[in-house]
Amino acid sequence: MCTLRLSHVVCAGLALVVAATAVAAPDYAKRAQKLDPSLKSKLLGKWTNPIDKVVIELVSLDLESGLLKGKEWPTTGQAANDEHELIGWVSAAPPRENFDNVIPVSFSTTLYEYGTLPVWAGYVKDDQIVTMHYLIWPNRAYPWDHVSTLQETWSRLPAGAERSQ
Repeated sequence: MCTLRLSHVVCAGLALVVAATAVAAPDYAKRAQKLDPSLKSKLLGKWTNPIDKVVIELVSLDLESGLLKGKEWPTTGQAANDEHELIGWVSAAPPRENFDNVIPVSFSTTLYEYGTLPVWAGYVKDDQIVTMHYLIWPNRAYPWDHVSTLQETWSRLPAGAERSQ
């Protein structure tokens, strides 16, 4: 007759949990194209858009992973001048003949004052960041109205620009 000790079962169970949750690190060597170091000078700094006048400051870009970090702060409303963490991603692919080539970028934050999650996804081209803005609302009058979308074009703010616009 086979008998199992409780300690063996617990250890085996823990080993299975650890093995199941272990995730291999991303292999960034498989990138379609390595990120060019000049992207840092193109992206890092303060940006704003004329739609909602939000200001973002992109402060770091990891050229291996494409991880983008920064800060975001609204200039109006109950969240005005509250600083929020901003995270995102930058990617790239080699240009193709007869195709337009851009640098894909996305970033997001939480506007905890409202309970909303803004997400911007788009591209960098010609000294601008062109994005679709997706704003997720927790409370709306209709079930189909929880996601607002609009297009925003971000322009770089001059060095030393203040937060408030």
